[in-house]
Order: sequence, then C-alpha cells, then structure tokens
Amino acid sequence: MTHRLTLAACLLLLATEPGGSQTLDEPLTLVSSEGRRLLPTVAFDGRRMVDLRQLTGPFGLTVPENQQPGRLTLLRGEQVIVLTANQGLVSVAGTLVSLPSPPVQRSGFWYVPIDFIGRVLALVHDQSVELRRRSGLVVIGDIRVPQVVARYQRIGPQSRLRLMITPAADHVIEQETGRLVITFAADALDLVLPDLAPATLLRGLRDVATRPALAVDLGNAFGAYTSRSEPAIGGGVELVIDLQPTPATSTRVVPPPAPRVPTPADAAPDPDLPTLSDLAPPRTIRAIAIDPGHGGDDTGTRGPNGTLEKEVTLAVARRLRNLIESQLGLRVVLTRTTDTTVALDERAAIANNNRADLFISLHTNASVRESATGAEVFYLSLAEYDAEAREASGFTGQPVPVVGGGSRVLDIVPWELAQLRHVDQSARWALTVADELSLRIPMSPRGRPPAPVRVL
Repeated sequence: MTHRLTLAACLLLLATEPGGSQTLDEPLTLVSSEGRRLLPTVAFDGRRMVDLRQLTGPFGLTVPENQQPGRLTLLRGEQVIVLTANQGLVSVAGTLVSLPSPPVQRSGFWYVPIDFIGRVLALVHDQSVELRRRSGLVVIGDIRVPQVVARYQRIGPQSRLRLMITPAADHVIEQETGRLVITFAADALDLVLPDLAPATLLRGLRDVATRPALAVDLGNAFGAYTSRSEPAIGGGVELVIDLQPTPATSTRVVPPPAPRVPTPADAAPDPDLPTLSDLAPPRTIRAIAIDPGHGGDDTGTRGPNGTLEKEVTLAVARRLRNLIESQLGLRVVLTRTTDTTVALDERAAIANNNRADLFISLHTNASVRESATGAEVFYLSLAEYDAEAREASGFTGQPVPVVGGGSRVLDIVPWELAQLRHVDQSARWALTVADELSLRIPMSPRGRPPAPVRVL
C-alpha cells in the first residue's frame, strides 16, 4: 500500500508542478535486479517525454548547480552529458548522439524523449540499459526478460494460441480453475498481448503480478488443451497451445459413405496437369529470394559521407545469404549479385522461377526530417484492388488448350491479384521480422505499414 501511495504522489507532483501544455502518458516500467518501479511520462504534442528529475535516482545522475541558460549539464561519475533546449543533438562524454526529438525546457524543468534512456543513458551506465518501446519496459542489468508475443486464431471449433518467446526460456503450463498459467524461467516478462474479444474458449490474456507468468483465462466451452514447442528464428521458441471445446454429449449415427464409382479420369490422369502436391502450398520454407534494392544506374539514396544505398543493400544481402545458408541450410537466391540494373518485374520473375517461398527486399531509407528514425518492415498492400478482390471468385472460367488435344478450364485472375491469398501470411512474417529487429535496433514509430510495392 505504501508503494502505491508514493507512486500516486509522484504522478500528482508531475502533473501540477511544471505547468504548460503537457499531458500525462502511459508510464514506463523499470525492471532491474532490485525489482520493478514505474517511471511517469508525459506527452508534448504527441511526443512521449520523461521528466529528467525522474531519471536522476535510478540512473545515478547528478545536476551541478552552475548551469548556462538554455543548456543542462548532467554528471554520472566522471562522464558528462550536455543537453541544449530545442536541439536534437546531445553531447555524451564528448560524442554527439541524435535524439528523435529535442529536449524541452518548461518552467525551469527539463523533459527528454524516452529514447534518451536507450541512446544516452545506456552509454554512461555501468550496466546494460535497454528500452523496449513496444511494451514500455526499461531493462537494466544482466537479467532475464524474454519477450513473449501472443497471437490468437480460431480454427474451426478449436482455437490456437501462439506464443513467440525470444530468447527461448523454459516454461511450465499449469491448469487451474478457469485458467491456464504459463510460468517462465525468467526474472520478468516483456509481454506483447493482442486486444481480444471474449470468446467461448478464451476470455482473455493477462500477466500474473506475483511471478513471471501469463494467465490464459478460459471460456465456458473449454474442455482440454494440447501444447507443443517449436524452434524459432533468432534463438527463440514458439509455444503453440490448442484449446479444444467440451465434447458434445449427444450422439448420432453417421451412415457409412456410399461407395465411390470409379471414373475414366481416375484410371487415366492427364499427364500435362500438375499433381496436387505441386499445387499445395509448402509446409516448410525451402528457398528464400533476397532482393538487394536498386543497382547499376539506380543508386538509391546517398548517405552524408557518400555511401550509396545500392552498395549497402548488396553487401547486406550477401551477408544475409551466407548466414541463412550456413545456419539454416536453406537455399537462397539473390535477384542481383553485382552492381547491375534489374527491372522490378525481372526481380519478381527471378524469385518465381526459383520457386522461392519467401521474398525479402532490402532498402535503406533517407529523410530530410531529423525526427525520422528507426527500421521499418513493409508487407504487400492490395487496398487499391479491394473491389476486384471481392469479385475475384466470380471470374468466369476460360478454356485453355492442353498438349495432346482437348482443353482445360482455368479461372483467369489478374496478375496484380496473384498474391492475394498470401497477404495474411506476409503480414504475419512482417510481424515476426519486426519483433526480432525490435530486440536489436530502434524501430520506426510507424510500425509495420502495408504498402503497394510492385516488386512484392
């Protein structure tokens, strides 16, 4: 009770002292070997900021008395941090560090963007400091805080819960009254939970306050569950939990199926038609196409020191190919291996001709805005074809002649809609890639936007 009263007083002090147009935002959570504590944040014109007074204690910062107008000097031991109001560059032990938005000084109080924690304080702290923007966690020190990303889907009468755990952590599933509790071998959890509407098998997901665990609240129709773990990319593991309904108590007699009368087509299949196994989607990833953006006369964007985008994308593509082939044993094809110009349709054709299951196009963006920052993962958008997509099933069949005589009726679908059935899978892959990247590099606040990119 004392902790809650102290936190409430801290929030009230933050809301009333400085004045100005800021509003309270969702607090961050500091996680260290000493436990958890909340770090209040405020919003300035949509920018999430934190009062520097809230950072001095947890990160061991001191503020010298003699300060210059419009500047603030912070000390951590012998290391010096210098901030300038309304300037996005911060001096950290003599090195300039860029922030996504400049510090703000209001009524004598200083506010910095939350990225100040991961970009500046991480450089001067004697322990590792990691800001996880997506879940609002600040992880301090060598503690185990795996990220657990939950996804939920309905499969007929059953439901499936997928938990992507990165890095992999041992876990135990216990069934209690009205819920499943998944306890992890960790110091804390970085939970990323979807917004779920209560259903007959699953009412909701929530964290357990007393230990690093996830509670799965079960619906009235729940009967049993099965679970399995599968290795995932990036040293993670995916825990798959299938929720099954209570079996129906009534029974009915199902008549035996009528014997099937063989047809001539059964005895003489058309040799020119592909088998069902050829038409079925692959169950596993066998081949990946990597597309180094630009090339040849198309240089792409240019860095401040003259580095060309086409050079960066090709170098990264080669390294990525080597890692995938050596560590995963998959076949990788590059749409270009040298500094040559390759048309967009030709890049797609290279992937299709090599029967690639995944297509990854690499680019490096640039912006004239200093606030633009972070990596982005795009996936295909077919929004402009929505009306056509809804009518795709209504296309009339067209007779196509086959070798040896006769014809075969095919549904003709426009090329722009050929990827329609893969859009959901592309979105899930984009989410997985973005989750992995967010553990290692800053991500763009725009998230994972769909885009009508022709090469996709």
